[in-house]
Amino acid sequence: MSQQKQPNIINYFQQYKQGIQNAFKILEEVEFELPEEEVKQKIPKQIEDQKQPIEPKFISQADTKRALENIDKLICQLQLVTPLYSDPKYLNFESNDRTKRQTQMKHQQMWDQIKLQQKERFAKFQDQEILERILELDTQLKEDYEYNFQFSSGTQKKTIQIKYHDVLKLNPPNYLNDGIINFYLKFIEFELLDESLRSKTYIFNTYFVEKLCPFDKLQTIQQNDNHRINELFKQSYEHIKRWVKEDLTEKEYLLFPINLPEHWSLLIAHKQSKSFQDSVIIYLDSFGIIDQKLVTIIKMYLHKMQCDKIQSDVNYNDSPIKQIPAYQLLVPRQVNYVDCGAFLLEYAESFLSNPNYLLSDFESPEGIYKLKLFPRTLVNRKRLLMKQLLIELVELGKEQALVNYKQRRQEIIESCYTNEDEYDKIDQDLFKEFLNQKSSISVNSDQQRSMLLDFYMNPQQNYYEQ
Repeated sequence: MSQQKQPNIINYFQQYKQGIQNAFKILEEVEFELPEEEVKQKIPKQIEDQKQPIEPKFISQADTKRALENIDKLICQLQLVTPLYSDPKYLNFESNDRTKRQTQMKHQQMWDQIKLQQKERFAKFQDQEILERILELDTQLKEDYEYNFQFSSGTQKKTIQIKYHDVLKLNPPNYLNDGIINFYLKFIEFELLDESLRSKTYIFNTYFVEKLCPFDKLQTIQQNDNHRINELFKQSYEHIKRWVKEDLTEKEYLLFPINLPEHWSLLIAHKQSKSFQDSVIIYLDSFGIIDQKLVTIIKMYLHKMQCDKIQSDVNYNDSPIKQIPAYQLLVPRQVNYVDCGAFLLEYAESFLSNPNYLLSDFESPEGIYKLKLFPRTLVNRKRLLMKQLLIELVELGKEQALVNYKQRRQEIIESCYTNEDEYDKIDQDLFKEFLNQKSSISVNSDQQRSMLLDFYMNPQQNYYEQ
């Protein structure tokens, strides 16, 4: 096992200290004092304002010693609190945003404590070798890392910029941030899809649903309070109605990444004909969470787009779009508290590699079982794949980085299963055992679905053996 690495922020301050030491050594050899006339030429206004001569400044040995001792104290303090506060996400607040900083810090402390408590419980799902490989890639990163991903949206050219701190979000146990999620979703759309599928697909950025369905307001509304939901939609729609420059009524697949507090999920709207009234919605969440109010607002958005296209003013309550079905499918689930972003990205990539798999057979009793979408082992390596990709995009160029990424991902999939019929079969077998333990009598489809959700939400039952 490799030695534990210093958190990045401590490395930063140790390097900063060394830089100061080097600077002091250089300054000791420099003649600081300037002739008074030269000082007057450089800053005449300051001299005039102060009405007194400016004395040249010197850095004494005592100043040097005190500065270095202060940095040593800071490093010691950081070592006491890392890794809790070593992540850059705790350092990005504006100085005048004290309330937000305190609130979010408190919230993050709670989640960090939960993750710490669950570490032992989920130990069998941790792959130490993969973790070490992810962290080792930091040695290939430079602090001035920058990659600009360019793509076209309608008639506009857009750029997503990834920097050093974004790449570090791929290191467990960090949550993936908006920058990584948005980059990778657009990378899927513009680099991994063929032209035919890309022309039928639109992937929203992570800020869209957040603005359309503000969660802080949404959670204050009761499930059946249609009046307040409609009022919220009207207000929110005014903020986002010009965000998208393309005609989305011509698209077949609309992918909405959803950022709930501390959690990512994905909603997909599939338009089966020329009208959104012939659509279906599927909700993919690695914790089995779903808020029906959020689904309702997405339906309202589809309705509004269609009305704007045909210049109609039909009320949503009278629209067939209100009745389109929404399904929460049983897809591979996460077994820790930090990989929801990786699951979101794999849901999107796997869905678009074979849309028919998720979109078929909804009505049959087995139709909600979509465990063959991808092997969960693939998500265990998702952070590694993405980090390798981002490094190689800069070092090798997009063409070679793309070839390497596809090859690595395919090798992982092929190494997991040799027989398609056995794909995630262990989940199916264990669920049957779970049902037998719960009840000796037969259950209807709704009861079975509820029990299956319980099964997937229980980490002790949600066992996956590679």
